[in-house]
Amino acid sequence: MTEYIFLQCCMPFFAAALFHLISCIAGKERYADISKVVLMPLLIAGIAAFYFIRFKTDGATAVPLVPVILICIALAAGNAGDIFLLGNVKPATMAKGLCSFLAGHFIYIAVLLFFVPFVPPAPLFTVIAVAVYAGAVYLSRILAGKPRGVLGAGVIVYAGILGTFSLLALLHLAGLIYTQEHRELIGSFAKLYAGTLLFIASDSILSRTIFVKPFFQSRFAVMSTYISAQFCIAWGFCSLF
Repeated sequence: MTEYIFLQCCMPFFAAALFHLISCIAGKERYADISKVVLMPLLIAGIAAFYFIRFKTDGATAVPLVPVILICIALAAGNAGDIFLLGNVKPATMAKGLCSFLAGHFIYIAVLLFFVPFVPPAPLFTVIAVAVYAGAVYLSRILAGKPRGVLGAGVIVYAGILGTFSLLALLHLAGLIYTQEHRELIGSFAKLYAGTLLFIASDSILSRTIFVKPFFQSRFAVMSTYISAQFCIAWGFCSLF
């Protein structure tokens, strides 16, 4: 019932996302740019509406104010990144967009570390997962066309932070499955982890289009995975709290 209410609160976000993706497919760049700017604010508004309903029905103690505010700030940082990456992306705006998304990922990591219970998975699984993600971070530089200098370092740092967020979500999910503790949270962490994978896919496509070359409907590919990523992350966190 609670998740149904959350989905209802996000209906304006879904409508804007659909309009944006149709604009991307149709090549209507102006409409796509305008709708892109309102996506994250509408998702934040949906979260605010959801917790307002929770507050009215369950009382103030049912609303974990600090992590909810942090999640909204992370989405706002993503919106800033969306704005910086509008139009023809230049190195300066690329750096600002990168920093904005990095700030969002840091906040997501902080919420996972300080506000969510952690049950460790099997040690061997942890070692394998860390090794796989370390390899994926290195691979990200290759997919981006091996940029050098500050730009190359920035790609590695960004991939490392996003990879850390995804790895933490995976370890949380794997720990619950391994120990069968807090089984009611498995679905929430599954959504969260799916969101991190979609974010990785979106950023991989984006870096390929910026550093190598765009392809047919590359903007649709980037935005469809990005929108799905941010929604799954928000949905996962909100279903945890």
